[in-house]
Amino acid sequence: MAPARLNVLVYTGSGTTSESVRQCIDSLRRLLSPNYAVIPISESVLLKEPWASTCAVLVIPGGADLGYCRVLDGEGNRRISEFVRRGGAYLGFCAGAYYGSSRCEFEVGHPPLEVVGGRELAFFPGTCRGGAFRGFEYHSEKGARAAVLRVNRGVFEEGEELVETFASYYNGGGVFVDAATVTGHKVDVLASYQDHLDVDGGHGRAAVVLCHVGEGMAMLSGPHPEFAPANLSPQPGIPRYADLIRTLQEDNEARLCFLRACLRKLGLEVSAEEDTFLPSLSSMHLSAVDASLVSELLCSWAQVIDKENNSEYIRGEGDTFRIYSDQDGLAVQDMDSLRGLSVNDEDDDDGGDAPGKTAGIVDYSAFTKIIVAHENGLPTTDMTPRFNHKLYYSSLARFRSVEAGAETWGNVLLYGDVVTSTNSLLEKLNPKLIAKLPTGFTFSASTQLAGRGRGSNVWVAPPGGLMFSTVINHPAYLAASRPVVFLQYIAAIAIVEAIQSYDVGYENLPVKLKWPNDICELHSLFL
Repeated sequence: MAPARLNVLVYTGSGTTSESVRQCIDSLRRLLSPNYAVIPISESVLLKEPWASTCAVLVIPGGADLGYCRVLDGEGNRRISEFVRRGGAYLGFCAGAYYGSSRCEFEVGHPPLEVVGGRELAFFPGTCRGGAFRGFEYHSEKGARAAVLRVNRGVFEEGEELVETFASYYNGGGVFVDAATVTGHKVDVLASYQDHLDVDGGHGRAAVVLCHVGEGMAMLSGPHPEFAPANLSPQPGIPRYADLIRTLQEDNEARLCFLRACLRKLGLEVSAEEDTFLPSLSSMHLSAVDASLVSELLCSWAQVIDKENNSEYIRGEGDTFRIYSDQDGLAVQDMDSLRGLSVNDEDDDDGGDAPGKTAGIVDYSAFTKIIVAHENGLPTTDMTPRFNHKLYYSSLARFRSVEAGAETWGNVLLYGDVVTSTNSLLEKLNPKLIAKLPTGFTFSASTQLAGRGRGSNVWVAPPGGLMFSTVINHPAYLAASRPVVFLQYIAAIAIVEAIQSYDVGYENLPVKLKWPNDICELHSLFL
């Protein structure tokens, strides 16, 4: 069974610019969350990891395409081309569009800007020539402009609310020469430049094209429809830059409609929300079958807990965790104020912005994670509406009454409604801390924003799944004869058996073991 393609991978390696990456990831997350995980990746991932099977679209943002050639020519491009021809999709903006064409011609006759040469991917079977408009300078906004695009509404699905023309951010992109008359390949012109070009575009002024490649597609765009005017920084030293931003703001809704329609052309399910964000990280709740076990666990963490201004922190390898106790008298309404605190925002009256509400790339490691230790009792359903702790522990006790030898598993539970990844967070807590977690310590969540899979694969795991990671203190000397993966298989098989024996009729559910950490039902990812 083919895995679900739920990852939108944005290349952020050699050749890209931070601004292009930021704008690209921000716009895609707004339009595609929570249906897809929009993930930044490096050239190392493209070259070495098994990314293709779960990738819906590979995005190459703006920058300088010679940097892409330097690290991806050969094996990288072979992987990308194979991915597209087997049904994947490629989305290239500006430099990513030059890179996806058969030939790149940039600022010919204008050294040191001049770049001329063939390109291996060749999704567009002709030349991408630029800059379409003069004035480009690397690492500068001096050549930026609001380029007017004329939309070819006839190639889009009926019902798309597209205007005839709109202004898009432009800075150095090309025109696809003779795109309207390409023979032997199916190329659709989605939009054209309306203004006169400073280079020869051949027949037409194609600005955005969709190329059909094998079973897949490649969408290439000279301008930057992914650039949101709200994310552009003022440039007081550049004449009329404020006018550029104002023009883009006036046409912003038309830009969004065009970008949504383009993403749907690539087969993506665009969010129905006008402006979607990932949910904010929630606090995590530490509880136990006996509340005294929570106090004992906190005491064992004493050596790795830092105390600052009457607050307790655990500073891990990639994340910082702040420890609260229900003995502090926290009320249910206090839980929301604990979400999304960053180290630098903790003095703010409102607790700082939640990660899901910041523009650009969300760096979850910059936000302090909250752990509420329940030393007096269990979390209420008001605190954790998607997880009933009382039901969990009563079910555990009932199971133990009929199953011998199950006394060490599930005694201590860490639960978060919305977390990045149960697996990654446990690893990043602190090596010394992990050593003090008992076998059977389990971390569960209802929603994961960056679930961890094989290699560097990550995904958004929405509510409705059962996500958890369990600590097993496995002796190193047993690694060869009893590898950890064997334990994963045993756990996965046990879950399948538990589901199929849950009640009458459940034995017919087509629940299957896919990988040691993946259980699937038909074509849906169950775990």
